[in-house]
Amino acid sequence: MRVAIGDISLYFDVDGCGSVPDGPAMAERPTVIALHGGPGADHTTFKPVLDGVTAYAQVVYLDQRGSGRSDRSGPEFWTWDRWADDVIAFCDALDIAEPVLLGTSAGGWVALTAAIRHSGRLGGVVLDSVMPGELDERLAIMERLGGAEAREIARRYWDGEPTDEIREAYPRVCLPLYSQRPGGDPDGPDRMRRITWNPDVLEHFRQVLFGSFDPWPRLGRVGCPTMILAGEHDPVATASAARRLAGALPAARLHVVPDAGHGIFREDPERACALLRDFLAGIEWTRTRG
Repeated sequence: MRVAIGDISLYFDVDGCGSVPDGPAMAERPTVIALHGGPGADHTTFKPVLDGVTAYAQVVYLDQRGSGRSDRSGPEFWTWDRWADDVIAFCDALDIAEPVLLGTSAGGWVALTAAIRHSGRLGGVVLDSVMPGELDERLAIMERLGGAEAREIARRYWDGEPTDEIREAYPRVCLPLYSQRPGGDPDGPDRMRRITWNPDVLEHFRQVLFGSFDPWPRLGRVGCPTMILAGEHDPVATASAARRLAGALPAARLHVVPDAGHGIFREDPERACALLRDFLAGIEWTRTRG
């Protein structure tokens, strides 16, 4: 399905009911907006991981501006603030009250930015593998996981070196180190092939957006309930950075998973979905119908 918001049309998919029969009444369920990473990937990275969440919530999968099946717009609109405002405009267009934003990796940057700019509009925020660690820390973890070659390729990639050699080497050498699942992610190869990529957004992120993301001075504006998930062996969004983020937010729950890498909903889906269920259960829901 698609919905127009301002200058673009966004693609989305819905799984689960927003209200269910409860005796003589209808019981409202929370709505979770799944925000993919990449940037430049799409919502399919959450499928089938979030299938079980429909037992207690409605899940709305959104392809963000420039990504997946949504309109591409242009690089001048590929910004954290614009993506965050798009999410709120999307919820306004569909009359989704008090959504919980679930963002993984760069999708978590969008969710966190939305919480900074529109905290009163949200029911809560779930940040999965979000906050990047300091460069030396990330490089040290990359070297521990993949040796000196992985460290050097990561350094050149994160420095924005625009060569075809580095663009090819990083996904081949470094991306497999993101996961700590024994034997790897069995659905990983198929999941990657299912994605409708916009590589231009990913390159824009690498060259421009990565260095411009600095939420620290504004974290005090986040007033909605927040849950942070991090993998102890994540070479990008490090566990120590997640601890710093949790300490800086007014109301945050932190869960560091000791045997996981990047993306807890991918690394340990059962644990992540159970934590999401408990988080949603702890939020007092108020719904209004226009």
